[in-house]
Amino acid sequence: MRDYTYLSGARFTVANLFRSLRFDIDRLDMSWVDGEKPEFTRGLRVVDNDDVNTVTVDGEDGDNLIYSLTYIFSKEDGADNFRIATDEYLKIALETKEFLVTNQKKDPQGKPEAAESVIH
Repeated sequence: MRDYTYLSGARFTVANLFRSLRFDIDRLDMSWVDGEKPEFTRGLRVVDNDDVNTVTVDGEDGDNLIYSLTYIFSKEDGADNFRIATDEYLKIALETKEFLVTNQKKDPQGKPEAAESVIH
């Protein structure tokens, strides 16, 4: 696996932060030499290996993603439970674009989502 990728013509280094059976979460960092600072210089990339879907997040969404992973880790016992809970959280986060786990309590019809078990 290479340790870099290109976004909008700029080269980013990739550092894998999390890997489960379904998802990879990578940190993307770019350095530039000349010219103006690009709009996107660092963030996170979530790769859904089942649906072949990649989402790049930065700013508040990136902060919420890291906070949520830390929150889930503190609530779950064992690596397998953490991976299962994180997979459920990421399925919902990628679908709804809501990366803060505590905002994922209920779906629009008021039914509990799978990730709600992580919160309680």
